[in-house]
Amino acid sequence: MTSQSPTKAPGAVSGSTYGAINASTSEQWMIRLPNRLASAWEDAPEGTMLGTLTFIKGGSISNGSAAGAPPTKRAKMSGGSNPPTSTSKVPSKISITIDPTLADTQSDLPVNYTLEAMSKKTPGALHPFTRSADGGVAIHGKITRTASAQVATGSNNTSSDGKYRTLLRNRLLDTTVNSKRFVQPGGDSAQSGPLKAATAAASLGSGFGGSVAHFGKQMLNAKERAKGLGIPEVTGPAITTKEGVRSTLFEFFSKRSFWAVKDLRLASGGRLEERQTREVLRDIADYHRAGEHKNMWSLKDEYKSAV
Repeated sequence: MTSQSPTKAPGAVSGSTYGAINASTSEQWMIRLPNRLASAWEDAPEGTMLGTLTFIKGGSISNGSAAGAPPTKRAKMSGGSNPPTSTSKVPSKISITIDPTLADTQSDLPVNYTLEAMSKKTPGALHPFTRSADGGVAIHGKITRTASAQVATGSNNTSSDGKYRTLLRNRLLDTTVNSKRFVQPGGDSAQSGPLKAATAAASLGSGFGGSVAHFGKQMLNAKERAKGLGIPEVTGPAITTKEGVRSTLFEFFSKRSFWAVKDLRLASGGRLEERQTREVLRDIADYHRAGEHKNMWSLKDEYKSAV
């Protein structure tokens, strides 16, 4: 087998040659090749010896007598009886061997292949063809048989070819190892491990599990926010009394002059309930609807001296 390109007829394209069909009625094989073998043959320069195709004829072999000898000429044992004979079947086999000049240049190209799944069934009428330089078309025949080339294996279904093991190792490395790296930002903007895990969990969506994950993320956010504001970590049950809410708000306003309701709830670790917090804020603070501190609250003048 050699690498060949379509035959190029001399001369330029003309009206008589363009679209002219030269058809053959010969029977053709269609063989599926492994990707590695197909790429090696495709990349080989024109004229390269690709390999050899070997056909071993099958049949029955008689053991205990000369093969092909007629029964009348078979030797008889003492006593006048014929020696016991047995027959064994030799299966037909078609194999492909890669040419050494090509195999030596490929470190992961297996050398020996066998044709498997040979069949006369074809997916419809298939006619291989090539188009020449003058526009003519040569139909080489009709596909009548199909087969699949596979790396030759032994009785234990393993290949003794070291290049095949190299091919498998490279294939495994290509599918499991890559150079993509994930770089996590550092510094104050980096999320802590628990907060990052809670963020991922909160992306689960709706439902009971998503609600629990979202609540946990809020609690961790509150801790992070309070830490950034210099407020000690707060834990404990929810603050339900009006006096408790008022006292907690005065404490927060002593740390910072302007607050949003969401920030207050986060800083409290979720202990402040939103409705009751807004009611108390209407009594002790002013709401800014515009300006630099839009949508935030600040203590009324009569309460600023208290903090």
